Amino acid sequence: MATPTNSLLVGASTATALIVATYLTMGLFSKNQLPVAGRNVIVTGGSQGMGKAVAILLASKGASVSIVARDPKKLAAAGEEIQAVVNANAGKYPDQKVAVISADLSDPEQAQRALDESEAQIGDTEILWTCAGGAIPGFFKEYSPADLQHAMNTNYWSAVYIGHAVFKLMASRPPPAPKDPNQKVTPQRKIIFTSSLAAFCPLVGYSSYVGPKAALRALTDTLRQEGLLYDIGAHCCCPGGILSPGYDNENLTKPDVLKKIEEEDDKPQTPEDVAKYCLEELERGQTLPVTFFLARAARAGIVGPTPRAGFFFEILLSWAAAIIFIFVRRGHDGIVLKERKAKGLPWEQK
Repeated sequence: MATPTNSLLVGASTATALIVATYLTMGLFSKNQLPVAGRNVIVTGGSQGMGKAVAILLASKGASVSIVARDPKKLAAAGEEIQAVVNANAGKYPDQKVAVISADLSDPEQAQRALDESEAQIGDTEILWTCAGGAIPGFFKEYSPADLQHAMNTNYWSAVYIGHAVFKLMASRPPPAPKDPNQKVTPQRKIIFTSSLAAFCPLVGYSSYVGPKAALRALTDTLRQEGLLYDIGAHCCCPGGILSPGYDNENLTKPDVLKKIEEEDDKPQTPEDVAKYCLEELERGQTLPVTFFLARAARAGIVGPTPRAGFFFEILLSWAAAIIFIFVRRGHDGIVLKERKAKGLPWEQK
């Protein structure tokens, strides 16, 4: 997602003063809120991009991992990469397992089957991290109803159906005892969705994508409260652009005006960096992990009642965001209005 350069200048002094303090007060030196060694994790969208990077990272830290996606060929290749990591860990984590499951998670029956197969192969699910999804940028007026339904299936139902199945199962039974001998207390089980920075800072061209992603963010807050009844945590990662096959596909249909906005300051990150930064924030206990500092400003300005890790400086950052995003909005709107001036209104064109 883009943040124009002029907004960076406005917020630079505040960002410089707060960035170190924000990190220090977000639980950097506190207890790890998401230990994964010896635990069983399902990662959806695990055949490529962020999902594969997440699965590899968790496997490197000692987790048993099931990856779920639709394409069997890509799944097999990703499974081999994860298995290589597990093999390298054999001396430290001898009980690690890897499962590769092909399923269309926008179908609730296939989502349930994926969960059942994962539990049969690696054991009781302790963490679900949904990474499946993708955008097909375009203008709202040009989408068909089928396009909008596809976006909802890909980005919302593919996460919600398996999230619902996992949550029900977790709520029906106690957590398994820790397998890691260094883990003295049974860690909390987790449902982790992946939304987008677009849920905080929507842009023209993402109209079919932002609704499902914002819905996941809202669902997380609701599920977080319901999870208190069963000691189940709910989180929602909100990364920006990710250098992946999905990002390449986005650029095929991305409107020129959206490209111009993103060219201002959007620096897509590698899947490995996104996985790393999201996990770091999850380990600090952040409910809505993001992957770079200005995204934290966007989150701080819109987070509402969602719990904040590092409350004091998140509040200060929200005050800075109130100013910064005046300029962000004006920058974005200015690019769109310039486009309108150049092309004219549709009904004025011959």
